[in-house]
Amino acid sequence: MANSEMRRVIIDVDVGTDDAWALLLLLKCEKKYRFKVDAITCTHGNTDVTHGARNVLRMLTAIGRLDVPVYKGATEPIVTAVPFREKPFHGIDGFADLDLNDTVDESLIKPEHAVNELYRRIQSEAGAMSLVFIGPLTNLALCIKLYPEIRSKIRELYIMGGNRYGMGNVSKSAEFNFWSDPEAAHIVFNNVQCPITLLPWETCLSEQKTIPMEWRIKVLGNTSNRAVQLLNQAEGKIFAGRPFWRPCDAFLAAVFVDPDIVESSENFHVDIELTGQLTRGQTVLDHLKSNRENVKLMEKLKTEQFKMLMLYAADHEVEHKL
Repeated sequence: MANSEMRRVIIDVDVGTDDAWALLLLLKCEKKYRFKVDAITCTHGNTDVTHGARNVLRMLTAIGRLDVPVYKGATEPIVTAVPFREKPFHGIDGFADLDLNDTVDESLIKPEHAVNELYRRIQSEAGAMSLVFIGPLTNLALCIKLYPEIRSKIRELYIMGGNRYGMGNVSKSAEFNFWSDPEAAHIVFNNVQCPITLLPWETCLSEQKTIPMEWRIKVLGNTSNRAVQLLNQAEGKIFAGRPFWRPCDAFLAAVFVDPDIVESSENFHVDIELTGQLTRGQTVLDHLKSNRENVKLMEKLKTEQFKMLMLYAADHEVEHKL
């Protein structure tokens, strides 16, 4: 392939340890899998946008990739206030509140707002830019409403969020990313015209049962990679006592890196419930097939292939197995 044919991607994050793994996977796999991470945009979600951007810089510093530009975006959902959570899963700072003493050079964060930068890059490279969104969809929704002409100019969109069977992880019926900004998810699914790949919460639940926490710590975590060593500290605290590892955002990043990792999927028309008293933020699938399908929904991944990708990203000697 010529360089001009390489995939180019912007990743939108709310870092979050599983976002951090997704970033590491994407940045480590660029050369082997022929794509380029053009930019990283940050949003509210697992933590506030400032902590999220700091965590991105920590990861980039650890692996020597400060060449990738970082932008701060939305600080809150489009309509409602930031939902209150008494005990955020990833801690207040997104990295398990480790009281890190490192110095993060926030001057490296670009001054442009993430929404405007998304527009500039999508517009200038019409049809060429892939998007991987692994937090609330606020930045993309705002970009669509400010600049509706981008709706037809995105190459492909990968999203971690929502649910297939109405199983929630933050409410009875809603997954965290869509629950955090249901209006944003609704705007995205009803406007973008490119192929959408969706990894829902239930798929993450089924995949986690194949990845013991012992493997995560003793095998994957046994490396000199500085980013992984940082994540060892954070996830050692977050997942303490849990039998399985659940890196939801890394699952989605792996699907982007190597689509062959998908064992099964199904196409649906997807929309988001906005007004239900018990179901706000729930993903609604058209099982009647009465509307045009707009999403490829991931059902099952090839676990061993995923684990090999993660080992590769963590600098283990496994390239010959990929």
